[in-house]
Amino acid sequence: MKKLTTILTLLILMIFISYLGWRSVEHEVLLRENNETLLAKSRINNINLLIESLLNQRLSYLSSLSSQIDNNHDEAEHLLEVETDIKNIFIINKNKILFLSDFNDSQWHKLVESIALDNSLILNLKDYDEQFQPNSGWYQNYDHLIYWFKVSDDIIGFELSTIKLTFDIINLLDNQSLDDNFKLINSDKQIYSNGKTFENEITESLKYPLQNWHLTYYYSSPNLVNLYILGIGGIVLFILVLFGFVFYGYREYTRTLRLAKQQVTFVGQVSHEFKTPLTNIALYSEMLSEYLEDEPAPIPDYLQIISAESKRLTRLIQNVLTFNKPNNLNIKPVNLTALLKQVYLTFKPILAAKSLQLNLINIENDCIVNTDADSVMQILNNFLSNAEKYASKGKQVDLSLCRSGKQVVITVRDYGEGVATHLLKQIFKPFYRVSSSITEGVSGTGIGLTIANQLAKQLQGEIKVVNQKPGIAFSLILME
Repeated sequence: MKKLTTILTLLILMIFISYLGWRSVEHEVLLRENNETLLAKSRINNINLLIESLLNQRLSYLSSLSSQIDNNHDEAEHLLEVETDIKNIFIINKNKILFLSDFNDSQWHKLVESIALDNSLILNLKDYDEQFQPNSGWYQNYDHLIYWFKVSDDIIGFELSTIKLTFDIINLLDNQSLDDNFKLINSDKQIYSNGKTFENEITESLKYPLQNWHLTYYYSSPNLVNLYILGIGGIVLFILVLFGFVFYGYREYTRTLRLAKQQVTFVGQVSHEFKTPLTNIALYSEMLSEYLEDEPAPIPDYLQIISAESKRLTRLIQNVLTFNKPNNLNIKPVNLTALLKQVYLTFKPILAAKSLQLNLINIENDCIVNTDADSVMQILNNFLSNAEKYASKGKQVDLSLCRSGKQVVITVRDYGEGVATHLLKQIFKPFYRVSSSITEGVSGTGIGLTIANQLAKQLQGEIKVVNQKPGIAFSLILME
């Protein structure tokens, strides 16, 4: 079930990463396409500005000519002869035509007469403020392109040659040597073409008076194949790296698990080999106790400790052989005060050999609790053994017993270097050993606190560990 859950989790993670990666690629594609469109609009606007600049040049030139022909019709005739840009000229005063070139062109004649009858045809062509009347402007009607000026009460109009204007625009675009791809069309007639045509295009109409002219700009789509290949390759590479890390972590986990199993097997085999010599030690210590029972103290006491400890060690080995399996508990009333004094007598010379002084402090009198004596003894022995191994610099170890409500708390506190706070939960894991200067050169399997924690839970109790200043305190909490 755990493997299936892990596989499903990895699959969902892979799909999620692929989705995010693909969305990123699509966003980049849209961004590049948008940039190409914006660039095309910018280029078409530049071409528009070129054509507008040509019209503005004509406007400035015609403005200078208007002052020359005011009240001088002969000058108007002269301009028609010398200026190829100017096709026709008219001068209107209010509703009267003062001058009109090319009377033979009936269409031109009718157009000027309509302007003379109603000046608003050109004056109100654009939306101006009611209080503002323009003095000049463009007027376009069919094939007639007129720029007019208002001088005093006269309106002077110049009809430009659309053919000449067209050629001027073509020459202007040719001289610019543009690299753009576009077409310029007047109604249905193509005026100018440059470059190639592509699948993408933008069409805009020129501003008045060339509103019938259309500029179509062509641009190619960005090369997105490489982007898709790069994006997909990045997604695949990221997923491969992720799976590489997962595979590495899984391999390390299985290697650690295999090593742990080997350690358990090794500890079990070694513990099994210890059973026979321990049985012999227990047997011969009992025989010595019978032979030397009349010897003066403390020889009988020492023999009694040897016998008790050999039996207890036999039981501990049996617990190691059944590691991770519930122990057979012998729950009965236990005098913890007497038990602690026995532990004190056992460990005092052991700690003294390491220059550590074992102190009994705050001991409750006749503290009796229903529990398993061997389990409590094993837990306390583990606490004191760790103090002996790792806290020899502290010079002393305190062993205390106190009541707190319905709880009985047995604490072993040393004055060594302690353990980093973030590692306090790790030390109860099987085969875990803190990597620091205090553990270097000290032998151990890393299962002592694991077994102690399991025993505490079986006793319906718990183990708490708290950093002190200095040292560390391990507490076994039992319920009365």
